[in-house]
Amino acid sequence: MKKIITILGVFTGLLVLGSCKKVLDAEPLSLISPDVVWSSKANAETFIYGTYGIMNAYNGGTKGAQDIYTANIIGAYGNASDALPVFTETLTNRSDYGFNNWADIRRCNVIIKNVTESAGIAEADKKALIAEAKFLRAMSYYSIARRTGRIVWIDKVLTENDDLKLPSTANPTESYNYIIKDLEDAVADLPTTKITGRTNKYVAAAFLTEVCLQALAYKNYPAAPNVAPGDPLLDKIITNAQLVISGGYALEADYEGMFNETKSTSNEIIFAIYRKAINTSLSDTPMQHQLPNIKPETITQFGGSPLFNKPVPFEVWPENFPTQNFTDDYLTIDKADPTRALPWNQTSQYLNAVDEGVDVIAPFVKSGFPDDKTAKLNNDVVVKMGRIKPGSTETMLTLTNENRDARWKASIISDNSTFYGELFRTSLKGNSGRFLGTINGGGYETSLSNMYWRKGLYTNVAPSYLNSVNTDYHWVCMRLGRIYLNLAEAYLLKGDLTNALLNLNKTRTFHGKLPASTAGTTAAAWKDYKTERRVELAEENDRYYSLLRWGRFGGDANNGLASGQSISELTESIRVMDLSKDSKSFSIVTGPFNNQYNNRKFDISRRYLFPIAQGYIDNNAKFGPQNPGW
Repeated sequence: MKKIITILGVFTGLLVLGSCKKVLDAEPLSLISPDVVWSSKANAETFIYGTYGIMNAYNGGTKGAQDIYTANIIGAYGNASDALPVFTETLTNRSDYGFNNWADIRRCNVIIKNVTESAGIAEADKKALIAEAKFLRAMSYYSIARRTGRIVWIDKVLTENDDLKLPSTANPTESYNYIIKDLEDAVADLPTTKITGRTNKYVAAAFLTEVCLQALAYKNYPAAPNVAPGDPLLDKIITNAQLVISGGYALEADYEGMFNETKSTSNEIIFAIYRKAINTSLSDTPMQHQLPNIKPETITQFGGSPLFNKPVPFEVWPENFPTQNFTDDYLTIDKADPTRALPWNQTSQYLNAVDEGVDVIAPFVKSGFPDDKTAKLNNDVVVKMGRIKPGSTETMLTLTNENRDARWKASIISDNSTFYGELFRTSLKGNSGRFLGTINGGGYETSLSNMYWRKGLYTNVAPSYLNSVNTDYHWVCMRLGRIYLNLAEAYLLKGDLTNALLNLNKTRTFHGKLPASTAGTTAAAWKDYKTERRVELAEENDRYYSLLRWGRFGGDANNGLASGQSISELTESIRVMDLSKDSKSFSIVTGPFNNQYNNRKFDISRRYLFPIAQGYIDNNAKFGPQNPGW
């Protein structure tokens, strides 16, 4: 398969590729004539390749992207600082959460203009190149629209003779109409050829399904969208999803491998951003923020064990950890009734094995802490605790690992997990749990939740997980599993329960190895769908925007509340589970966890969109009015 690797920060000029080579060898990049750049398809493509940095905004960066605003993630340090203003509602209308994408839009418009006017590019090639530029323009605008709702639509190359004080769109619907039109043009004129890291007809159709879902949710904003089963946008979602499904993609059996080096070009992946080790260090990737950094003396100081095989196998800066709120959605097959998949603490095996009436909390001490107890900090509040009953053959490890959603072990490092040749014990008196960290003077090095992300970790980083080590990396932006879920949501909005279940069960049964959902009501189907989407698309920059979308839909999509009301999943307190060293006692606590993580608010008058940074409006009144509530 041909490959075009999208490399962040490299394509600030033209690359030395193909027929450009002699020209580029002879002239400085800054002096290359536009006549040369647009003289042939190959030369034009080098400029287009350099425009794919636009997709970085969709992906969202290295630290969990906008998922950090949700209860999926508990953050530390910079990651927590970035999220706090959002979920504590302390940001102001001066906060800039994206509006100025005009440099990227200019690049797209330059492509469209110059390809159209080129005498050296064949007419048949022009259509595809222009379609590619429209796709990139649409994706740049989509990254803005789902944050601020409104954009500054520019569809030509502006000159000094133009009025540069352009207006913003009047509302999100106008924004999405422009974006949808660009994507529909891209679907019509792009080829079906699959080139890794580059768009094609199926890529454009795939993103169009999700854009249409967001567009549906923000119709009539800030009033309710009032989505009807016959809404044309629903038909667009279904038509384009079916086009993608017909494109030869297939669900990947190795779920974990899709997000590391093993299956980085899996046939399930529709579009990903790829970086090469030649100019990428571990610190440029999410891996920098997802693993511990623990010295042997820290483990020993806290009476922990075992030591890691390498003295310090992970030398990174951990800031992004999965929460108990999130991981509770990895369902477990009930041993008494294998047709049922339930939360791990609602299964028959749990109910038979655990006594929740036992007090398992003991005052924490660094050494000599009992193996059969858990502890809490002064600010922790115990939500639930219990201990395995005498005579039971179960342990907390069997209850939380056996018969569980297959994506659990592929996505999460928890107590007794092995990764990179190292055994993680995140329990009390383990080698990588939260009581070894900052909260007890042990340093910044450990998870705040007693769990780490496994999803997205490469297994071939060498010689160790040191932040300066060079490594390949890729971000999965769109894949077939996501398409099935978008399709399921469209059918739910149509009230077609049969087809909704058919499509949500695609990933649930194949990736999760769970029994199919047999939800008999729309409310039950929405519940199963939201759980499935949360688990399937973890760390793929989906959760925050999906919750906002469902809040806008209201009804069964948002726990029975009317459109535009609060979203409980964005206000619930973060939970963390502690385990005893003997794996028979547990406690679940909530608390500030050093970062006000139990101070979660959602102002329904404004939080469905971020503000347009007031500074922009101050400089150009046509960008206003400010978004409601800001």
